[in-house]
Amino acid sequence: MPDDEKETEWLHNILEIVTDGIVVLQDNEIVDANSVFSAMIGYQKDDLIFMPFENLVDSLSRKHHRNLLDALADADDVEAFNTRLRTKHGDLLHVEINPRIVNFDGADAVLISVNNVTGQIALEETVLELENRFANLYDLSPIAYLTLNREGIIEQVNKAAEELFGYTADRLIGANFSTLFLEKTEEYDPAGDILTEVSRGRTVNALEVEMVRSDKRPIWASISSSSLTPGSEKPREIGLMAVDITRRKLAEDRLREERERADLYLGLMTSDLNIINQSALFALENLKVSLDLPEEELELINETAWDIRRSSRMIANMEVLFKLARSPPDRVKTRVSTHFNRAATEVDRDFEWKDLDISTNIGEESLEVLGDMFLWSIFFNILHNAMIYDPSKKVRVDVNASIVDMGREVRLEFADRGPGIPDDRKPHVFKRESIAEAGSPGKGLGLTVVDRYVSDLGGRVWVEDRIPGDSSKGSKFILVLPRWQEQLQIPPITFYKSQHCVFCDPVLDTLTSVLDDMGISRSTIRVVDVEDPDAGISEDALPALPAIQLGSRRLAGYVPEQDMRQEIVRLMMMAAE
Repeated sequence: MPDDEKETEWLHNILEIVTDGIVVLQDNEIVDANSVFSAMIGYQKDDLIFMPFENLVDSLSRKHHRNLLDALADADDVEAFNTRLRTKHGDLLHVEINPRIVNFDGADAVLISVNNVTGQIALEETVLELENRFANLYDLSPIAYLTLNREGIIEQVNKAAEELFGYTADRLIGANFSTLFLEKTEEYDPAGDILTEVSRGRTVNALEVEMVRSDKRPIWASISSSSLTPGSEKPREIGLMAVDITRRKLAEDRLREERERADLYLGLMTSDLNIINQSALFALENLKVSLDLPEEELELINETAWDIRRSSRMIANMEVLFKLARSPPDRVKTRVSTHFNRAATEVDRDFEWKDLDISTNIGEESLEVLGDMFLWSIFFNILHNAMIYDPSKKVRVDVNASIVDMGREVRLEFADRGPGIPDDRKPHVFKRESIAEAGSPGKGLGLTVVDRYVSDLGGRVWVEDRIPGDSSKGSKFILVLPRWQEQLQIPPITFYKSQHCVFCDPVLDTLTSVLDDMGISRSTIRVVDVEDPDAGISEDALPALPAIQLGSRRLAGYVPEQDMRQEIVRLMMMAAE
């Protein structure tokens, strides 16, 4: 068989094997094509035979690639190029044309490999569009973004970073990230600590640090940082986001000052004023005993003593509200009967001219709730309220206690026989909602304290009619408190910190939050300041600060919440063995 016939036979065989579209041209007409090309262009193979190839080329591309198409027609000096074809249905295809001169049926022909790259072009355009959008978002974002290399050199910034730090981009790029902080010391190097944590593969989230602008003015920023090259042993690029929180920090400082001032005034009220009240009560009592006074004057002394006691109770309630808001005591196992008996005794002492008649089953029940030192004042305020508003000389209050919700809660009902509370007032009796209402005579803070205390414990409080549907026959105050459940005990957790540690406070906050979520007492944590000479350990003995000792294992640095949870679960399993 002659060589040209062999090559022609080879071409016929190869046409249906390859996965690209194949077209054979002679004198610019298609003399053969494979099924891949036919399917690509939407024509039957027989319809393509003897069709000029350039008829398939888009009209604009035909003009643009005139010389290249002429070379194909002449089968001379052909070269690869990209163009666009029109399918039978009018769709536009982006294709790569790879031609070569071959022998076909004894004459020169052009074998064209046609690769459809429409999807690739569309993907590239989409990627380019997304890159442009990201670039716009990056540059227009109100959040400062910086890109660093592994040594902490700034490689890229957006406009928000320029505005936050007061430098132009050309001044920031090439500078070390550490120049944006106050001068570092041997103990305090936040920039170095952030880079160290990210180089370990960790993510730093919302770390609040003090930084410095170009004009040396200090600012506060919330820093989040992570590797931009995940999976690599050492990140080549580090992304960093900085949010300006200076105003919030200044507001917090002002709020702290106001709180300290309020605490000072509260201290004066709860100590000095109580001393004055006690002195006044002692003087009035001395007058009653030492002088033979007329009945009218004795009545006046009793009324004055009562007003002084009420002012003392209001001061005490204010103190409870402040402590619940600022520094609530630890929640511990609290016996209901102990606090209830104290409350009843204190109420009886306040009302010398009345008798408090309590019918209750609390003494019969060994009830323990999740509470604290203020529980007695809750019972006191409800009983005190009944004594104030019931005009009877003998005030009866029925107090019933029961365990509900499958043993998880304790329900306490206080039913009095006073004038009752109208339905439209029931939703408002626990709250002092306005300055005008706060100034109304006879309205104290007692029920406000009850509501705040019960809510803080995760309980509920409301008021109903003692006799349903008749508000004039007295009220029933109902408290539902969490019943005490023994907390899970695990081995102590030791938390090592220092005053100069960048991550210590946020990591300790995360640790306490995790323990709260898992129902483990915060008292499990033992905090050790390594700068304390009596600590018994130096910072050099630890891999990094903070360090958390959990049994035989130790976590160090900016520890992620998930790692803490895993180790605490391990401790729980060990404790259960």
